[in-house]
Amino acid sequence: MFIDCLQRELAVCHHAEIEPFLAADPGRWQVISIREPHHPEAVLTHARKAHAVVFEDVFTPEGTHGHGPKPAHLQGILRFVAQSGREPLLVQCWAGRSRSTAVALVVIVKTLWGQGIDGPEMVRRAADTLLAIRPLAIPNRLVLRLGLEEFLHHPLGQTLSKALVEEPRIRQNFVD
Repeated sequence: MFIDCLQRELAVCHHAEIEPFLAADPGRWQVISIREPHHPEAVLTHARKAHAVVFEDVFTPEGTHGHGPKPAHLQGILRFVAQSGREPLLVQCWAGRSRSTAVALVVIVKTLWGQGIDGPEMVRRAADTLLAIRPLAIPNRLVLRLGLEEFLHHPLGQTLSKALVEEPRIRQNFVD
């Protein structure tokens, strides 16, 4: 889906969707692939370029086996996004609801922030954009906070991440 405020296409999918999604338009998508250590790698043969990271869908850096998200994961993701320019970007994780939507939300917020948008308008527009891409998004709070803290000073990243997951339409997905 082309996102006007991003001036690029952005999509989110889950593990079973990625191979047919990429095969439908080979060589077009820059892909961020997130998986847990015990899950198989996604088939990315039709990606233009890919950045793979491995961490659990947990809310602490330690995770259940020491594999939770860490700042270095988000630093690498944001470098990849910056290097991809305005090319189509696809973010994938196992379920396509938590880690991938958090990363997509970080990309959205970073772009809106760069356009001078903040406060309640930022939260509304970021939620609108994310839910247009992935209506059942339940962004991983830690991934979101770590990503936002890469470009927003403390405590703004933490405050904004909380406001985003508490946005009523996103919050509703956590209880459904």
